[in-house]
Amino acid sequence: MSDSLNRVLSKLVTSIEGVKNEREMLLRLIIGLAVFLLLAVFKKQISKAVVWLCTKTLARKSELAQKALVDALSTPLSFFVLVLGIYIGTEIIAPSGEIRNPVLLIFKLGIIFSIAWFLINFINSDFSFVLKDDDSKTKKTAVNFISNLIKIIVVIISALLMLEQFGISATRVFAALGIGGVAVAFACKDAVENLLSGFIIIYDKPFEVDDFIKIDNEVGQVEEIKIRTTRLRMTDGSQKIYPNTTVANSAIINLSRMSHRLVNETLGIEYKHCAKEIDAFCNKLRSLINSYKEVDKTDVRVNFVNYSDSSLDIEVFFYADIVPLAEFFDFKTKFNCDVKALAESMNIDFAFDSRSLYFANELKIKNNEKLFFDLSYYIYN
Repeated sequence: MSDSLNRVLSKLVTSIEGVKNEREMLLRLIIGLAVFLLLAVFKKQISKAVVWLCTKTLARKSELAQKALVDALSTPLSFFVLVLGIYIGTEIIAPSGEIRNPVLLIFKLGIIFSIAWFLINFINSDFSFVLKDDDSKTKKTAVNFISNLIKIIVVIISALLMLEQFGISATRVFAALGIGGVAVAFACKDAVENLLSGFIIIYDKPFEVDDFIKIDNEVGQVEEIKIRTTRLRMTDGSQKIYPNTTVANSAIINLSRMSHRLVNETLGIEYKHCAKEIDAFCNKLRSLINSYKEVDKTDVRVNFVNYSDSSLDIEVFFYADIVPLAEFFDFKTKFNCDVKALAESMNIDFAFDSRSLYFANELKIKNNEKLFFDLSYYIYN
C-alpha cells in the first residue's frame, strides 16, 4: 500500500512544479482535501453567513428586500462555495501543471453560472420591495415586462462569457450568425414582431395586468405580459396564451375600465291592462329605479315603446355605478325581484308568447250539439 502511494506521490511531484518531494506532496494533498471537505460540508452555513452580512449591509431598511435577497442568493452562493472549495483545494495541491488548468476553467464557469443564477432568481422575485401597494398597475406591468427582457439578456451574456472561456469569442459567434443572417432573420421574424408588439402594449397601455379584457369574443383576466406572449385567465379557469402581435392587432374591450354598467331590459305585460294601469306602472317603476343609490339618476328611462304580438312592451334603460361583475349581478337580482314584487302589488301580469286559433265554422259533435271551441296553446321560450 505504501509503495503504491509513493509511486502516486512521485508522479505528482514530477508533474507539478514547485513541489520538492513526496512528503511535501502528501502534506499538500491532506491540506487541500481538508479545505475542500470543510467548504463542502459547511457550504450552507457559510452561504447563510454571507447572505446575512449582505442583507444587513445592502438591504437593512427593507424586510421585503432582505427576503428577496435571501431567496435569490442562498442556493447559488452554496453552489459557488462548493466550486470555490474545488478551486482552493486544487491550488494547494497543484499550484501549477496540467491539473490546474481544467480546474481553473471549472472555477471560471462556476463564477459565471453562479452570478447568472443569482440574477435570474432575483429578477424572478415579485419586486414587492420596489413596488408599493398604491403603485399603478401600469408600473407593475412595465416592471414585469422589463424583468423578462433582462432575464433573456442575462442568459445571452452568460452564454457568451462561457463560450469565451472555451476560446470561442463573441465576435466569432456573431460572424457565424452573419453567414446565415438571412435564415436567422426569417427565423426570428415572428419573435421580433412579438417583442415590438409587447413594447407597444406596455407603452400604449390598452390594458394592464389584472385587467379583465374581451378579445376575439372571449373574456379573461390578464395574468402576465411576457416578451412574446400575453397570458389570460379565462372565466372557465383555463389559461389562454395570445402572441403579442395578435393582441396588438386586435380590437380589445377593457372591461376593467368601465365607469358604470348599463341595464337595458324590456318588460312585456299582457294586453288586458288599460292605459291608466300602464302609465301608473311606468311611473312607479321609474320611482323604484331612482330609489337605488347605485343608479345614475341623470338618465333613467321607463317608456311604453311597442305593441308586440303577445305583449305590451315597456323598455327600462338606466346606468348603475357598479363596476365589479359580481356586485352588478347582485344588484340585478335585487332589481328584478323588486320589479316582480311591484307588478304583483299592482296586479300587473307579465305576458309570454301565445297564439289563439279560431275555427271559421261551428263544430258538430255528439248529439248534434253545436259548440264553439276557442283553442289556445302557448309556446314557451
